[in-house]
Amino acid sequence: MIRVYSLFLLFIFVSCGINTGKKIHKIDVDKFQDSEILWNLDSLSNSPAFSWIDSTSSVRSLAYESVSFEGKPTRVFAYYSNPDLLQGKETENSFPAVVLVHGGGGKAFKEWVEKWAADGYAAIAMDLGGKDGSGKPLFMAGPDQTHENKFTIIQKGDLKNVWSYHAVASIILAHSFILSRPEVDAERTCLTGISWGGYLTCIVAGLDDRFKAAVPVYGCGYYDESDAFGKPLSELTPFYEKQWMEYFDPSVYLPFAKPALLFIDGNKDYFYNIVPYYKTYNLPENCHKNICLTPNMRHGHREGWRPIEIRYFFESVVNGGVPLPKIEELKRTQSSVSAGFNSFAGLRSARFYYSSDTTSTNANRVWFDLAATINQDKREISCDMPDADFKYAFFYATDNREVSVSSPIYIKL
Repeated sequence: MIRVYSLFLLFIFVSCGINTGKKIHKIDVDKFQDSEILWNLDSLSNSPAFSWIDSTSSVRSLAYESVSFEGKPTRVFAYYSNPDLLQGKETENSFPAVVLVHGGGGKAFKEWVEKWAADGYAAIAMDLGGKDGSGKPLFMAGPDQTHENKFTIIQKGDLKNVWSYHAVASIILAHSFILSRPEVDAERTCLTGISWGGYLTCIVAGLDDRFKAAVPVYGCGYYDESDAFGKPLSELTPFYEKQWMEYFDPSVYLPFAKPALLFIDGNKDYFYNIVPYYKTYNLPENCHKNICLTPNMRHGHREGWRPIEIRYFFESVVNGGVPLPKIEELKRTQSSVSAGFNSFAGLRSARFYYSSDTTSTNANRVWFDLAATINQDKREISCDMPDADFKYAFFYATDNREVSVSSPIYIKL
């Protein structure tokens, strides 16, 4: 029986072939020499063994091999497409690519892949909960997205059984798979994820320097300070809470980030508080970064992939597009608040958002806002001081393409 099972696995993963003849792009591991990294990044740099489940549709499906869970090999389900597949034609075009990472309760979204393929990208979206395209458990699946697998399983003593370990590995392997595709330009790959997917995007951006751009939506580091996730972490024993933060919090990995980063969140998000978000944004120092703190942004998968800023940001990095506006840190005097800016497309509107509410949860914090003045010649946004005691604030501005960004979050410590 064991021999039959082994032969079956061999058929699944080798029948399609692994070697595409394309150069293997390795992750630079030298920067981690003084750090303890759980993942074997050299191994994850190799394209995984895989088999097509559907190799004829405009959005195809596959299963690829990932890291072992509880001592057993695992597979991950994914959707893949590109502009040629979507249009049913064959060209020798070379496309930029994007890896799409769902959040809690999510799945491999076929329509998300379709959207990006229509926008000119090769795209892959994997399921990080051990399911197939119909939502059924996948044969040889890894851990599901349960509370136990995300948090309490760490107390069983094997860090490599924690869901985050598997999710990160599966994302990097999806990147390695897409890098091996002959139609993909390996110098133009991007990453975006939503909620828990944003959390994972922050970790992967610090680990996988082969990405040129990454956009975490909602997700950030300092999970022990989260209104939502601080509680399950505090329910672990102190030793394991500390261990979870040391191995699975994005704050450990973002200082290593090389891809250009765009952070997107809402100012009243329940799961990701602006205080740890402010700290997270300040972590990367060796890459270009920007931020769009969106007033009253709703939390959800479709809300998370809807912002046009994601595509404009990717286009600016991998396709030579016009960059997003960039607003500098807020400056305050006794009578005014201001911030410098740079915008190739000009700014159409700007508002100043502020709050002195330090007692409410992030989702219930009371904010006020007022119109700001745009001085195009001085490249400055400003307004009169609305409240000398405000504790949180940011400018939010929109350019003539309807692309919006914010200033970095101001917090009076």
